[in-house]
Amino acid sequence: MFTEVTGILSDLNRVLLDAPAIQARVAAMAGAIARDFAGRQLTVIIIMDGALFFVADLLRGIDLPMRIVSMSASSYHGATKTSGVVKLPWPANLDLRGQHVLLLDDILDTGLTLGAVQDRLMAEGTASLKTAVLLKKRREQARVVAVDYVGFEIEDEFVVGYGMDYQGRFRNLPCIGTLQL
Repeated sequence: MFTEVTGILSDLNRVLLDAPAIQARVAAMAGAIARDFAGRQLTVIIIMDGALFFVADLLRGIDLPMRIVSMSASSYHGATKTSGVVKLPWPANLDLRGQHVLLLDDILDTGLTLGAVQDRLMAEGTASLKTAVLLKKRREQARVVAVDYVGFEIEDEFVVGYGMDYQGRFRNLPCIGTLQL
């Protein structure tokens, strides 16, 4: 396995965030979220697939009762730039009225996807809504979105690793980096 990951690492232009830095920051985020939601049951809405590793590590660090719901939402559709169109299939029978909701995503880029999901969650009658992202790009957003917890701010680059992919590859990297395109 290490040889395979090492081979994949050679496809990176550079590593932006190594595994120890990611783990430390995710643990700190989990602590802040646990403090902010103390005494409440949490409903966690996860935008998959890129947030897979972030979510697994983050939620293991939050000692609160929670219900977890995953959904797909994307504006990339297999490319390195957003299409501008958000696909948002909604889970059947999802009742969020009066729930304290934590929305998790891997990256805040244009704000289109997160904004569309936040709008829908608020329309569902949530008691509260907070949003956490692992990465926030330093760029002008097409839509300004409120984010309560940010792991790291990065430059406006296409990144892979730690769950994020390019055409289905590179999700299994323990770090986050840019590709040699």
